[in-house]
Amino acid sequence: MSYRSTIARQPQQLADSLKTINEEIRNLDLSRFSGGSIAVAGIGASFEAAVVTAGELQRRDKRAAAWHAVDLMQPGNAADSIIALSAGGRSIEPVHALEAHAGTPSLAVTSEGGNPLSDAADASLCFRSGEDATPSSTGYTATLLATGILADMICGASGTDWQELPALAEKVLSDAGAAMPRLRELFHQRRAIDCVGANSALGTAGETGLLIREAARIPAGATDTLHYLHGPMEAMDRTTGVVIIGEGREVKLARDMAEIGCAVLLITADSEIPDAENLAVIRVPQSENRIMRGILDILPAQLLAAELSDAAGLTDTKFRYRQTDTKIKAA
Repeated sequence: MSYRSTIARQPQQLADSLKTINEEIRNLDLSRFSGGSIAVAGIGASFEAAVVTAGELQRRDKRAAAWHAVDLMQPGNAADSIIALSAGGRSIEPVHALEAHAGTPSLAVTSEGGNPLSDAADASLCFRSGEDATPSSTGYTATLLATGILADMICGASGTDWQELPALAEKVLSDAGAAMPRLRELFHQRRAIDCVGANSALGTAGETGLLIREAARIPAGATDTLHYLHGPMEAMDRTTGVVIIGEGREVKLARDMAEIGCAVLLITADSEIPDAENLAVIRVPQSENRIMRGILDILPAQLLAAELSDAAGLTDTKFRYRQTDTKIKAA
């Protein structure tokens, strides 16, 4: 399955996953996650989803933090409960993290269940995101959908209408698609691309950087918005690009970076920011729920990664550096 086709089918896949999650979650006892601190753990794209998820839990007054699963692989007292994310459920690090904290209440969030991570956890939540491509698209957004509904169950109803998500996703993909020819022209052959956001958007920035590295093999990385102002932006110039997510300090940053000749994509809910020289703006619906917003924000980034992959002659390329010790093999 091609990367672009999996991006395109996300509205329908999110609708399908929503039904599955709502059916699955009603059978879970989440009482052990309602108090105390929560570690949300993952590796790779799942870690970036953990950052988005932890940000929403924090917004709703929960003591939650995103953890790289590797940092939980030794026994300790990291949190009162653990939510471990892995679409395939076979990444070694989150499985070992749960095994190292066998006495800590744990929940696995995976696509299909019946895998090493769900076996290692006290309980599991499946979202059935279907076949995915490289890099991941449906697995990432469906993971976030699952944690968004999970957050509502843990924290109480947020007022978020998850039933609206498929239609919103379809519109964002359509609007973002119209901007891609210009973005291809702006970003093609940039030597490096920074990705910037705050709070949950830092996770979206992290996933954006990962997509660009995987799909287009361009060096890319994520930085928190205000931290970016304290030195990291000094490396940027007319040969680089930056993807910025948000509508706070991010707006001035986008304009400043465009003025120095950096290629800039601003993903924002601010409807008043126009395109400018070196600056392309993609607007997404505003949502107080950071997980909902994280799903909508990543869609333009997925399309940008696909566009840059095509421009580099790497359409649907496979990973060059396949590792043999990062997944638990099926029996």
